[in-house]
Amino acid sequence: MASFSDDNYDCSAYAACRPPPPKHLFDTVLAYHQAPRDLCIDLGCGNGAAARGLASHFGSIFGVDPSESMLKEARAQTKCRNVHYRQCWAESLPFVQTGTIDLVIACQAAHWFDPDLVWKEMTRIVRSGGTVAFWNWGNYVVVGHAHANRALRKFSSEDLASYWPQPGKAIWDDCMRPVECRDFSNWTDHTRLESDPSGAPHALRTVENIRMQISDTLGGLEALLRTWSSVHEWRRAHPHAASVRDGGAGDIVDNLIQDMIEGEEDWRRITMSGGDWREIKLELETRSVLLMVRRA
Repeated sequence: MASFSDDNYDCSAYAACRPPPPKHLFDTVLAYHQAPRDLCIDLGCGNGAAARGLASHFGSIFGVDPSESMLKEARAQTKCRNVHYRQCWAESLPFVQTGTIDLVIACQAAHWFDPDLVWKEMTRIVRSGGTVAFWNWGNYVVVGHAHANRALRKFSSEDLASYWPQPGKAIWDDCMRPVECRDFSNWTDHTRLESDPSGAPHALRTVENIRMQISDTLGGLEALLRTWSSVHEWRRAHPHAASVRDGGAGDIVDNLIQDMIEGEEDWRRITMSGGDWREIKLELETRSVLLMVRRA
């Protein structure tokens, strides 16, 4: 999507700050998968985290992404000889022969796909019995810190509301339903798994094997937030609002961090006593949605 393909987007920060898919996610996908493990494609591979996570399970893996800058990061981090990268859109994979792919996986990418086009291409390339798995996570919860959690929700849903690229954000807000496979003639065993720490009523199932938990610091959270596409778009719209770390008066992320610290007594006490707020430890959990389907 446009933000990640922007020449000014910091792909190295994305690679450094975004947590990789956890092992139990791969275990869940592999337990569902019943086809051979010869050829896998990672759609919207970004810095290649999912491709590397599956490298020991498949003969060959291709990571595809429209952003050459992301692929540069992926190639730099990947030592596995069976992982290869191509600049391509998920909706059109002309280098892939019909009916040859055992597993297609997309982590943190399917909300940017055109559903009709991507499923047409999946039907073409996936072999009989092969698997497609789309996994997305988001909607951060700061565990055990009510004020910080409210501030983070407001930051995402109100302060950045007009900066989230569409239709990707709307697809995620609808729990990935717009990109679910609706073709029941070519695909079977449609499976949806959800984990939602907020307890929202839309969560159909909360399952431990797709749960996304992150142990981090407040400084790590700040760095992660700066990789959000919406923050990138906000900064494009406010080119003169320099962050504190860049010597400015502060930007939208700095304002959030200050609000979080001021509203959490223990965090405020640490900073008032001279402690570094960046070292404050916290636990994050996110909503997680995994969609899986098998080629008939």
